[in-house]
Amino acid sequence: MVSSDIDEASVLAATEAWIAAFNRADAAGIGALYDPQAVLWGTTAAQLITTPQGIAAYFDAVFALRPVPRMALGEVLPRVFGDAAVSTGHYTLTLSPAPQLREVPARFSFTWRRTAGVWRIVDHHSSAVPAPLNALAALAAAS
Repeated sequence: MVSSDIDEASVLAATEAWIAAFNRADAAGIGALYDPQAVLWGTTAAQLITTPQGIAAYFDAVFALRPVPRMALGEVLPRVFGDAAVSTGHYTLTLSPAPQLREVPARFSFTWRRTAGVWRIVDHHSSAVPAPLNALAALAAAS
């Protein structure tokens, strides 16, 4: 395994740690994965969150939902650029239990910074997968 493979594996492991903390509803564990200067565009956030307190409050609100949402991680593409990295991928967010299961396909991008050998998120964007492109084309045609 070459060095870049090891770095990519560590970024993938950090991404998986984020998913695991989410699925434990561990707001403190998720918060520990963010750099103090991190920003977050959460899946349900109405505005950009720019403080550690705001990030903590966002996840506290998410984990207060009943039942607590869960995530299943899909494909992830980690890329390393020295002490910065990006992991881009998708997940399925489950919002309610069976038989009223509501699954929301979503995508994310984490930008990571390695400080003292530890990856921390500095930029996080997550959003639901939008309607297919043909719906966008129909809107453009109507304009």
